[in-house]
Amino acid sequence: MRRAFSVSLLRSNPLLLSHSSGNSAVVALDNHYYFNSSSSSSCCVFTSTFHVYAISHFSTNPNPFKPNSTFPYSSNPTHARLKQLLLEKSKTGFDKLDDALAVFDKMLHRKPLLPVISFNQLLAALVKMKEHSVAVSLFKDMCVKGIPVDLFTFNTAINCFCHLNRVDYAFSLLAGTIKRGFHPDVVTYTTLIRGLISQDNPAEAQLLFTNLIRFKLIQPDVVTYNTIINGLCKRGHASTAVMLFRYMEKKGCQPNTVTYNTLIDCLCKLRLVDQALGLLHEMTKKGITPNVITYNSLIQGLCDFNRWQDVNQLLSLMNTRNISPDVHTFNILVDAYGKEGMINDAEDVIEFMIQRGQHPDVVTYNALMDGYCLRGEVDKALAVLETTMKRRGIVPNTRTYNILINGYCKKFKVDRAVDLFQQLPREGLSPTVYTYTTILQGYFLTGRHVEARKFFKEKMMLNKALTLDNFTCSILLHGLCQNRFVVEALSFFDTMLSAGLIPNICIYNTLIDGLSKNGHLEKARSLFDNLPLKGLRPDVKTYTMMIQAYCHDGLLNDANELFLKMEANGCLPDDVTYNTLIRGFFHNKKYNEAGVLMDEMCARGFSADASTASALLDLLKSQEQNPALLALRKKFLT
Repeated sequence: MRRAFSVSLLRSNPLLLSHSSGNSAVVALDNHYYFNSSSSSSCCVFTSTFHVYAISHFSTNPNPFKPNSTFPYSSNPTHARLKQLLLEKSKTGFDKLDDALAVFDKMLHRKPLLPVISFNQLLAALVKMKEHSVAVSLFKDMCVKGIPVDLFTFNTAINCFCHLNRVDYAFSLLAGTIKRGFHPDVVTYTTLIRGLISQDNPAEAQLLFTNLIRFKLIQPDVVTYNTIINGLCKRGHASTAVMLFRYMEKKGCQPNTVTYNTLIDCLCKLRLVDQALGLLHEMTKKGITPNVITYNSLIQGLCDFNRWQDVNQLLSLMNTRNISPDVHTFNILVDAYGKEGMINDAEDVIEFMIQRGQHPDVVTYNALMDGYCLRGEVDKALAVLETTMKRRGIVPNTRTYNILINGYCKKFKVDRAVDLFQQLPREGLSPTVYTYTTILQGYFLTGRHVEARKFFKEKMMLNKALTLDNFTCSILLHGLCQNRFVVEALSFFDTMLSAGLIPNICIYNTLIDGLSKNGHLEKARSLFDNLPLKGLRPDVKTYTMMIQAYCHDGLLNDANELFLKMEANGCLPDDVTYNTLIRGFFHNKKYNEAGVLMDEMCARGFSADASTASALLDLLKSQEQNPALLALRKKFLT
């Protein structure tokens, strides 16, 4: 019989592959894989992005040293020391890359040759060192020199390509694996699935997994399922991840603590804390033991909702189950209390963690300092750095200084922020783009636009090590427009585009708002109209800004037309949008239209804001007998 499967992942020239096994063979024809067999066996199919260039770099000739062949492996006692070294380094990695390369050179010149497991251990050591490109290079040398390899060797190389974001080469190696007579196993395919997910191809990963199951190429284990669930969760596809979780249970694959931790963490990050708590109850009921990671995710999720009573219950439950909070647990609590302005509670947590034998780290004190800054108590935050951290021997990092710099800028003490900025190099620290952006914003906030522009040109534009992002550009554009340097803002915007930076909708919102408020409505309209050509969709802020601009220029018909258009385009107006247009109707004496819109606004659960109510009261004072205004007063102010 013949079955066909379309290889959706094929991106370039397919590798013509024939892998014989008994009376069956897999052949690639016309972008389909066919399984020819005289029996009723399931078809052997795999999806791949075979890349001819990659194959040319690796020998795919039949392996002269198959696992069952007799190769003169060494049993020389003098090799024992080298073998022991490789065994140890495969678990920890070498201290220096040169040491690993020197060992490889020695291995090549050993007579007789060391067994394949020794070479695998060397590659494993390089992976531990995250020297993936070097591992690939040595693998290539092994193939060229005819050194025997096995499935573990290929799996290691495939893993390295995935880490190097070259999943296409990894799939090419899959072809080489088969051609050498090896049968890819669950590790091989799990690695490829992880590679696809890491390159933001969850759909292709799911397709590969589905077909592996469909054609019974592997029996996925808990690691395989966990890999896909983790990939789905990282991209916010919680419902799909839960469906796969239920599927694995149905197929008899028992989830473990890692499975539950992944799902619980995902649900908490998506603010679905109650569902996450349900999974905690489920896992304990099934006898699967939660660990501190489980509870940390749940505590973080509950803190995000200020559910302090539930947090305390979880901490008590941890104590009952003899699960000790770790530094991360306490850091979550310090950060959460700090963000809510509950500094005394945050300090109590730090004191308690010290009593429990846990040592606060730089993250702990950063969270405490951030809490002080949010309360406007920046000097107290600075005291934490200069006294507490110094006394405990805790070295500050760039974030420590960023917190203080941001705190002083918000207090309009930019000169103090600049002093801290200049202190960073003396502490052996490098400012980040966020550090520079905070100083830039501080200058603009205090009206020191000349210094802001000078700082940007001299400290940021000329800094080749600094990569500007959309946030930085948005701050600069806003500052320039706010200080009426619209031409300069447009010039910088053009420079951004020329440099290859792709503006997001926030950048366009900043520029549209700045242009419209500085008398350049037509330029703002042009930017707005061209958004679809840039692959961007206006959000509620974009529409509201344009509606406000039209109202300001007396173009009420355009404003009302855009208001109707935004909902037709799938963007619902918010309370700011309604209040903006209502005030536009007031300003242009369209009181009946304002009344209709106010009815609609209230029906959608919004209400008049302070500016709208004040505008209505001012109109009533000046036009006491206007029937439409009296009707509005009766409806909304009584």
